[in-house]
Amino acid sequence: MTDKPVITVTPTIMDGTVVRWHRSLSAAECHAPTVTASRHGVMVPNGYVTEVPPEWLQAAMGAYETLRRNRDADMKHLATHRHNIVANGPLVPVEEADRG
Repeated sequence: MTDKPVITVTPTIMDGTVVRWHRSLSAAECHAPTVTASRHGVMVPNGYVTEVPPEWLQAAMGAYETLRRNRDADMKHLATHRHNIVANGPLVPVEEADRG
């Protein structure tokens, strides 16, 4: 497991913005998040909450609180990676210049 997650931020039609924490780039590319935050809450889809680094859970709870108030809140500042070109294109690191 990595100490630094791969974080993606995705706008969706049904749920608004969704933020996902992944253990690795390959997990992100396979759509296998460790933690997911949306306006509905925080989910740990494929494991135990005790296996998730506490700082990831804390960040996810913060994202949930923001998204609960505004489902389309701009959460891009959390992203470490984004899709290149289209939603299912390859993931590329977010450069500092892109965070603005």
